[in-house]
Amino acid sequence: GEAMFYVVLVVVSVLIYVVYVAYRRILNPVGEAPIDIKRFSRKFGPAAIDSDYYDVVIVGGGPAGATTGYYLAKAGKKVLILEKKKFPRDKICGDAVTKTSIEILMEMGIYGDLIRADKALVADYGGLVSPCGLSYIGHSHEELGEIPAAIACKRIVLDEAIARAAQSAGANLKEASPVKDAVLDKEAGLWTVTVEENDITYRGRVLICADGAPSKLATSLGIVTQPPQGSCSRAYIKEGTHKFKADGVVFYVAGLLPGYAALFKNVHGELNFCCYIIPGNPKVTDSDLPMWHNHLLREDPHISKAVGNTATIERMKAASLRFGGEPFSYGEHVLLIGDAAGMIDPMTGEGIHTAMDGGRIAANFLVEAFEVGNFDKQLMKEYQNRWMKAFGNDFKWSYTLCQLVYRYPILLDAATAAIVRKGDRFLAQWADIMCSRVPKVNLLRPQFVITITFELVLLVLKRLTGQSNKNKKQ
Repeated sequence: GEAMFYVVLVVVSVLIYVVYVAYRRILNPVGEAPIDIKRFSRKFGPAAIDSDYYDVVIVGGGPAGATTGYYLAKAGKKVLILEKKKFPRDKICGDAVTKTSIEILMEMGIYGDLIRADKALVADYGGLVSPCGLSYIGHSHEELGEIPAAIACKRIVLDEAIARAAQSAGANLKEASPVKDAVLDKEAGLWTVTVEENDITYRGRVLICADGAPSKLATSLGIVTQPPQGSCSRAYIKEGTHKFKADGVVFYVAGLLPGYAALFKNVHGELNFCCYIIPGNPKVTDSDLPMWHNHLLREDPHISKAVGNTATIERMKAASLRFGGEPFSYGEHVLLIGDAAGMIDPMTGEGIHTAMDGGRIAANFLVEAFEVGNFDKQLMKEYQNRWMKAFGNDFKWSYTLCQLVYRYPILLDAATAAIVRKGDRFLAQWADIMCSRVPKVNLLRPQFVITITFELVLLVLKRLTGQSNKNKKQ
């Protein structure tokens, strides 16, 4: 009985730890070998200050495009950002900005401004609810220190702040400039980008597609060949009309997995309720998004309790999501970044920090490419190698986890039970992994494997003996 239980637990833990050690020794480092871009011969020089073309033309002024523009402008490049709408403009999103993004905002000098102006809320009190109803809500500040796990900032605020930072750094920002098409003159090595209104044209040495998940431009160029694979909803809930006490909670609902729902508190107490449809569940498609969104608000025992029956909820809005990284985010004289390149984690649907990190990687890479003066497709592939090594390879683990939690929701129950047992520090470590701050292979580390396996065995025994799974901490 009891002795056999502990023997099985030890054996399972040792086996999984062996898998982890094997991964570290055999598969790392992942990704292709770096391309030595200095071996490429020079073809083109940088744009002169008084020239009639730009070093880089960026289509899309969201976090990906604006971050790229910021770092390129800081490096002295002549940059044009074409944003199809006029700021401030909205973007459907969960509004959660995680740690890597916060660090970049700090580098830009705008993080403190957002906090001081009461335009962003530091999320310190948050957690999760598992498929069987286990829950843990804890504090992260003491575990994480100066840089919080996340802040809540509306995209109508965040996107403009980053775009203005790029503008202040020297990028030329053109608002209300939707792009009609882009054509590359291969001999001259210059793109001609046409704006829809009045057919105004701009020329640039390098084109960056940062025009969102549908990426009309990258699709027209033949680089993106598939439509977005998922979707998300959003509805703001008026402050003072709900009963939600935490800063942010993720709700894992069995029938929706690997998708999920979440509540995030913005400044002044307004809530953002969002629901994510993530590939991996054949019973749930994008067309089911409105049903799930409304069903969870009304019927889910945890979400409906947090929202209350007197909440003022706006009408649902939705957006498409491109997950897991495009196989080609580069071409001759062109790069894709952010949602256009599929830089969204398939496990979480989070894409702001990968968009901004990808933009920084793209900028640093292009600075090197301009030193060489070559933008051939073979050289531009190094950009994809770099962002894949930085965070893209982790998407493969995310897809694997999606399938596991869809087939075995009890794994999320066990992980939540482990968090309940271990407390805030374990929650902070779990959050770092879920937000891709730390690669998901770290879930195979002993401190996770042993603890979660222990809780998994306990849950299985409880279910076999008819005991309740639910905890009392909410």
